[in-house]
Amino acid sequence: MTRNPSAYMTEVNTSKNSLRRQSGLAHVINYGQFGNVTLNGPSLFICERHPLTILQLDTNKSKTLTDISNLLNVEFPHTNTCNGDDKRRILWLGPNRWLIVEPEHECLQTLINNEFNSSEVFLTDLSHGKSTVRLRGRNARDVLMKGSGVDWHLNSFGADYCAHTKLFDLAATVDCRDIDVFDIYIARGFAEDFWGTLVDAAAEFGYQVD
Repeated sequence: MTRNPSAYMTEVNTSKNSLRRQSGLAHVINYGQFGNVTLNGPSLFICERHPLTILQLDTNKSKTLTDISNLLNVEFPHTNTCNGDDKRRILWLGPNRWLIVEPEHECLQTLINNEFNSSEVFLTDLSHGKSTVRLRGRNARDVLMKGSGVDWHLNSFGADYCAHTKLFDLAATVDCRDIDVFDIYIARGFAEDFWGTLVDAAAEFGYQVD
């Protein structure tokens, strides 16, 4: 039986003899402009951020947290906030728990484990288990309002805030990167369903998939 490699999380890249992480949205993303696009162009832009390293970090030791912050050169955020940029981003998930996100280019987990005792910090690699979608544009908050009861208005949910909520009936973490730029983390197994619902909600405003 012939296997479809895109159905698996990784496949062998024979030219480089290495593993390459597969997108959970590869079968559903269509590039271009869709929906109610006016002469002024689309008001929304949607893309997948892939591949990413996504680590969940747990520790209740303040000194360890400070040392890891110095190692990563990013301060750990407090309740419902985030710090960092596209090179490395840290999101607050809950008491003593954070999400570290960066483009996949080095073994972040090994870097931290080599410096800290396993009894001080606990790391869980979620890179295979999450899909990340970036939503940006002047109507981005209107789309989010369609899917969740969170107050998405700018005066309540500004840049560097994050929320853990049900978005279009699916558990999601939403990171406000800028005034109208949001990264949405969703379980990989529900990524295709989420993508379909998201673009349906965006069609009213006209959107472009990059």
